[in-house]
Amino acid sequence: MTTHPTKLSHVHTAASLAQRRDALLAECALQRLALRVQTRQLLEPLTGGNLRHTLATRFKIPLMVGGAVLGLALVRPRRILPLLRASGALLKHATAVMPVVLALTRRFSKKETPPP
Repeated sequence: MTTHPTKLSHVHTAASLAQRRDALLAECALQRLALRVQTRQLLEPLTGGNLRHTLATRFKIPLMVGGAVLGLALVRPRRILPLLRASGALLKHATAVMPVVLALTRRFSKKETPPP
């Protein structure tokens, strides 16, 4: 003897399917939220101000100088070589003089304390 589904069992199955669908939708929403939180935690050291601030402070001037040199090389290639030689010589002299300048500024920046 086989059992035939009645109208009441069909309503019960439909309700349980709807409940299962709602439960699955809620579970998927929670999984997406958990994935979003975990991804944000993993990428926080890279996307936060730490990396941007570090790179901006360390590479700002070298990038500006490199961009200027590249721009001059593209615009006036014949004049760039003498300019590079002159800037190299200027940099060489500046590095030789810089310790003296720093020593002088340290000496004059020390505050003299009045005698007791």
